[in-house]
Amino acid sequence: MRNDEMYLQLYLIRHGESMGNIETTEDFDRTNPPLTPHGRNQAKALGERFSSLENFTLYSSPLQRAKDTASCISKEMIIDYDLLENGVRSTENGFEDYCESAEECYERAKNVINKITKKHRNHENVIVVAHGMFLNQLIKAALNIPCDSMRLSVYNASVTKINFCDDAPVKLALQNDVSHLRETDGEKLFWM
Repeated sequence: MRNDEMYLQLYLIRHGESMGNIETTEDFDRTNPPLTPHGRNQAKALGERFSSLENFTLYSSPLQRAKDTASCISKEMIIDYDLLENGVRSTENGFEDYCESAEECYERAKNVINKITKKHRNHENVIVVAHGMFLNQLIKAALNIPCDSMRLSVYNASVTKINFCDDAPVKLALQNDVSHLRETDGEKLFWM
């Protein structure tokens, strides 16, 4: 496939490791946990990975762990409340958990895909930084896979790339790529 046939390259990134991803006795906001020091290093590695990508639009969930990850890629970002994690909503006082079904999350994800593919049709690069359960639905929505057909794992600080073309099917180019998470100063940045 030639690059000029592609109208959109969509990069989907899960935030770096957060306090909510580890076992800890520390007190923190469970709905909007911060990145761990390890997660900040993962975010920096993502920033390095995307440092040579030109002309992109960056979208981020408003939750702190996603914004902190996105800010390592670019300080210019669009905060999109539709990218909130499954079961989290915005309130006057911040964020709260609520009961959102997988089907409701999938519909929200389809709306995000429709919004992005309509707005970015001119050989564009779009980066979305969001959350594991939401990205699971977003990937399925982009690939037109039914909501309840499978559950995809989405690793912290991983990159999934989906290519959209005018006259060809949507193409999953990368899934859960963590090749940018190499050891730095003896710290392993990725483990399963």
